[in-house]
Amino acid sequence: MNRNTLAVLATLLICFTNNVLADKNKPNILWINIDDQSPWYGSYGDNTVETPNIDALAQQGVLFERAYVPTPVCAPSRSSLITGNYNIRIGAHDMRSGRVPGYQIHLPEDVTTLPELFRAAGYETYNDSKDDFNFTYKRSDLYSIGATNQPDITAGKTKAAMGGKLAGKKAATGKQTAKPAAKTAAKATGLKGKSTLARGDQSWKGAPGGGDWRDVPKGKAFFGQTSVAGGKGMNVAAMASYGATPVDPASVRVPAQYPEIPQVRQHIATHYNSVLRTDYQIGQMIERLKQDRLWENTIIFLFTDHGSDMPRSKEFVYAEGLHVPLIVIAPGMQDVIKPGTRRSDIVNLMDVTATSLALAGLEIPESMDAKNLFAKDYARKYVFSSADRMSNVIDRVRSVMGERYHYIRNFMLDRPLMNWGHREMISLANPEASSFLTIRRLAEEGKLTAAQAAPYGPRIAEELYDLKNDPDEVVNLAADPAHKAKLDEMRAALTWWIEDTDDKGQYPRSQAAMDEITGRFPVNWLRSPEFAHLKDD
Repeated sequence: MNRNTLAVLATLLICFTNNVLADKNKPNILWINIDDQSPWYGSYGDNTVETPNIDALAQQGVLFERAYVPTPVCAPSRSSLITGNYNIRIGAHDMRSGRVPGYQIHLPEDVTTLPELFRAAGYETYNDSKDDFNFTYKRSDLYSIGATNQPDITAGKTKAAMGGKLAGKKAATGKQTAKPAAKTAAKATGLKGKSTLARGDQSWKGAPGGGDWRDVPKGKAFFGQTSVAGGKGMNVAAMASYGATPVDPASVRVPAQYPEIPQVRQHIATHYNSVLRTDYQIGQMIERLKQDRLWENTIIFLFTDHGSDMPRSKEFVYAEGLHVPLIVIAPGMQDVIKPGTRRSDIVNLMDVTATSLALAGLEIPESMDAKNLFAKDYARKYVFSSADRMSNVIDRVRSVMGERYHYIRNFMLDRPLMNWGHREMISLANPEASSFLTIRRLAEEGKLTAAQAAPYGPRIAEELYDLKNDPDEVVNLAADPAHKAKLDEMRAALTWWIEDTDDKGQYPRSQAAMDEITGRFPVNWLRSPEFAHLKDD
């Protein structure tokens, strides 16, 4: 072997060693995304149930007391999180859209998903749960582990979207909980296979997940996404298996926006039960991370994609639907993520996207709306949120959350807020047990307070709430002359946001977008005025 060959080999060895060492110095980033849950935790001041595992994490990291989501429902919120952009800016604002071959949503050229940015920086990436993004993509572009090479995964036609196998493991499609709901809905409404919902076809919910941190090659850093069920599919009978006792409905507080009836009390108690399950699952997950010796070099983001599944929470831009837990823990970076810190400033949950890049030492794209939560100049005067189509219901609502006041603008005044959404339609199978339908009946009978009945009656254009004195948001101050200056200020902020994002919700939907809705839901589920011309065959 000549001297030149030895020199080349030595150079390659040095480069390889430097790359390995550099990779070992990279922190792992782990997102723990909890479905459908409000921060009813001890660390957030709610002691109705004990949450020792979540509270311990809060003590070891930074707890954000006032984090709000960009949209109070899964797919649009997750679309913002994975891109760091407002979903109304990138056209991903409708709840589950672009999931059919005839209507595809493509990201703007200057928008790159977070997993792709991490992959470009040499990270391994995976998501072991659902993606639920409202745009077309290939999982193999986003994830180095647990992905397939099938194109247009969100079109609902690929093997992965239909529950194929990923990385030699059965995909977690969520069908076990979704199919019974679809079948129940079909039975309640007399459906006979006229829509994807009636047929129990859940592929439009998005791509299944795959991969695990144990699949990451030794010495490689990873960006991983994992989840727990949170507020979904709560099985009270299973609580004994992890030593939990179901919450007594009589012991819970009923917020002023809801009537004190057994169905509401049970609904609230069930959500607290889901918190107990979540705390147990989080504890198990963190213990496993420690056993695998990843704790010290992993930055953990614990959050939920939106608030609880209470009637006026999920899908609606009231504080109860927007306010979520957010805790960041970094055992190996305590100079930045100082243990036991509590932050009371308002933050956008979408900021976890930019923060993940910044803590990994990566550049934040200028096109991102997200900001680094730990930047010295971090500040948000407002957190903006939106709500548009929610499954079978079309609407358009915008929100401006400030330090004390919350402003809401309703654009579609020709329909009630509660307009027979999919949760109400599914409840028709057992109306007497449903908080949704019982509240609706009481509203029709004139047995509710004005605030409780408001979602079922005529809409008003503007709402303004003083969160300090009215945390349940039942006293609308928009018409109060004493608050006119604040109303004007927040109205102007909303106008700026709409213009800055070129809010895609202000434009008419294409025929292809409308066809996606009518192809998914039965006609008698479509109560929005846009579908008045349809007749059930």
